[in-house]
Amino acid sequence: MVITDKIRSLARQTLYVVAVHTILYAIFFYAHGQVDIRYSIDSFRAIMILFLFGPLIMVFFLTKESARQWAIVLIGLLMAELVYNIYTKFSSSSPLTIMEPDLIWQVLYEASFGIVLVLEVIGVYLTIKILKEIHGQITSLSGKSGLDK
Repeated sequence: MVITDKIRSLARQTLYVVAVHTILYAIFFYAHGQVDIRYSIDSFRAIMILFLFGPLIMVFFLTKESARQWAIVLIGLLMAELVYNIYTKFSSSSPLTIMEPDLIWQVLYEASFGIVLVLEVIGVYLTIKILKEIHGQITSLSGKSGLDK
């Protein structure tokens, strides 16, 4: 597989989206811990590390020869984050509040939640465009080799 300029451009855009996502996701985790006292960062550390650094590491492999496999893994991880975030948003909220959190933490939590979800969808979209470009190359190469025979 040849890495074209279009794939490089899409990989760079995906890198920017995932980098911003990583920063906002860290803020989201911290704000979630401030809003919901049952949501402790210590108990969710493994998930936090996977969801923070997993996509960031995978996006660097999108310009390598194995870009197709890494793009599929990146799509899967971003989709898992999307489902996990929606689940924790609505399952961890309790009707009883022991102590009302500060307004700034609630605003930061809600804002980062929405932006993180949007960035995950954009990341999946860009990664699917990379896969589409890679598959276009594969089918054009197989079509040429079939005509040469």
